[in-house]
Amino acid sequence: MCTVDLHTHSSCSDGQYAPAEVVRRAAEAGITHMALTDHDTAEGIGEARTAAAAYGLRFMAGIELSTSGRARQHILGYGVQPEHPALQTACRLFTQRRLHRAEKIARLLQSQGLAVTVEEAAAEAKGQLGRPHFARVMMKKGYVASVTEAFERYLATPAVRAIPDPKPTAQEAIELIHEAGGVAVLAHPFTLQLSEAEFPLVLDALCGVGLDGLEVYYSKHTAPQTAFFLSCAKVRSLLITGGSDYHGEAVKPDIFLGMQVPSWLAEQPLPFL
Repeated sequence: MCTVDLHTHSSCSDGQYAPAEVVRRAAEAGITHMALTDHDTAEGIGEARTAAAAYGLRFMAGIELSTSGRARQHILGYGVQPEHPALQTACRLFTQRRLHRAEKIARLLQSQGLAVTVEEAAAEAKGQLGRPHFARVMMKKGYVASVTEAFERYLATPAVRAIPDPKPTAQEAIELIHEAGGVAVLAHPFTLQLSEAEFPLVLDALCGVGLDGLEVYYSKHTAPQTAFFLSCAKVRSLLITGGSDYHGEAVKPDIFLGMQVPSWLAEQPLPFL
């Protein structure tokens, strides 16, 4: 067994800590292989890569792309070139779309009597602006006691979910990752809430448009789920990855850095530096 974490987030998206601090905490937790996979941005990769080299960690440059469609799959990209023109252009577009959506969320919250502005949320966001940053403003102003309460009462309501959130298709996300030099992996498959009969059909469709791997080991997967996803990955000869989805204790207090995985996972042809 070995300790890895190939699914982490920093303050460049919706995580609590700066990229270098995420790496420091990973090293402190005994992690040997890690990736930074911020949402829709590669901004923190350089800082994390430098810190990983200083701590002697095997590191992968990563990104997590949200996609459109009923299932709203998340696709992890490993080994992407953060300076690749196509990736940079796409990330700028993602940022613009997030800002437009944030403006609509702010107006909705204001209509409910909450004095929360986009500017205040943006001040909490060192990178990609999202709902967790509104939650932090709401906590500071005393509207809620926690991020969880903010989502339950205000930020995960049908009204917020109805606000348009344009995203690439899964195929477009996979193609972008490949163009930027990376491999594409389906993240946290249990969140798709598909039956054991339905999931292989969705997985086959993704493989048909170039999917390279599956996040089998995940902090919220049960042992039976892990076994099922492992069998799905092996029969299709997919890369097998594992990660916690760490955001920091202030954002996701029930998720901690590090996953115990079989040693062979780190020996696969993954693009570690």
